[in-house]
Amino acid sequence: MTRLVRRLFVGVTAVVTLCSGASRSVAQENYTVHGMSRDALEHHIDAELGERQFDTMPRWHGGVCVDIHGIQDQFASTVFEHLQSVGKSLGLQVSRNCRDPRLFVFFTDQSDALAAKIKQLNPTLFVGLDTSDVFHENKVAATPDEIREFLRPRAVRWLTSSAMRIADDAPPLVMPATNGTGFATQGYASFLSNEQTRRDIQIVLIIVDINRLNNEPWGMLNELLSVVAFAGPHLRTGYDGASLLRFTERPVLQGPTGPMTPYDKSLLSALYALPEGYSRSDAVDWMADNFPAASRSR
Repeated sequence: MTRLVRRLFVGVTAVVTLCSGASRSVAQENYTVHGMSRDALEHHIDAELGERQFDTMPRWHGGVCVDIHGIQDQFASTVFEHLQSVGKSLGLQVSRNCRDPRLFVFFTDQSDALAAKIKQLNPTLFVGLDTSDVFHENKVAATPDEIREFLRPRAVRWLTSSAMRIADDAPPLVMPATNGTGFATQGYASFLSNEQTRRDIQIVLIIVDINRLNNEPWGMLNELLSVVAFAGPHLRTGYDGASLLRFTERPVLQGPTGPMTPYDKSLLSALYALPEGYSRSDAVDWMADNFPAASRSR
C-alpha cells in the first residue's frame, strides 16, 4: 500500500515557507457545546462521519503511522508532535518513520494539480488507494459530490479510506453471493469465530495548499489537521458552524482559525469512546448521548 501511495506523487514538487505561529492551546478536561438541538447534533454527526454503504462508523484502531511531505523537518516535527499528542488523548499510538504509513500530510503549492493526478490514477479515490483483493470489495467508494469537493480548489482537502476487520486484524468473514463475493458487515458476528467486525480507517491523505493559507499560525493549523486526521470526516460542505471543519470549505484558509472547538473535542472524544459493534444509527445515538448536556438544547 505504501508503494502505491508513493507512486501517486512522483514528480510533484512541494515547497513550503510557512512561519511558526502562536503556541498550541492547552487541552481542557471540561467543556460544553452550546446552541445545538439534539436533532441537529445527530444530523451533523451522521453527515460528517457515518458511512452510507455499510451502515458503520469508521475510526482508527491501534497504531497510526504518519508520513509528512513538503515542509522542512522542524515544521514537520511540530505537525507530527501535535498529531501524536491528540492521538494519545484518544487512546491511539501515533508514530513516524515507520514501515507502513497510513496518515499522509502533503504541503504543496500545486494542490489542484496533485488532486487531479490522484483522481486520474485512482478514479474511485477512496477504494482506489487499496489494491488488496481481501479488502477492496468492502471499501466505501467516494460519491460524486465527494469527488467534486476533492477537485474543487481548497486550502485543505483530504480523502479517507476504510475497510472492515475483525478483532485480530484479519479480514471479515467472506461469503459467496449471487453477484460475487460478500463480506460480513459491522453488527453481525462471524458464526465461525464469534468475533465482531468493525470498520477501520485505513488511509487518511490530507493536502494543504501553502499558497491558500493566510495568517494561519502553526498551532491552529495543527488543530484543524488533527480533527481531519482522527475523525476522518466526509469531504463536503455544510459542516456545523461550531467546528473548525467549516474553514475547509473555503478556497483560502483565512486565519487565525482558533484552537479546536468544544464541538470538535466532543466529536473526537465520543467517537473513540464508542463501544464496538454499533450500527451507524445506534452509534450516532450513542455519541449524541455522550456529548455534553448543553449540546442538546438551543
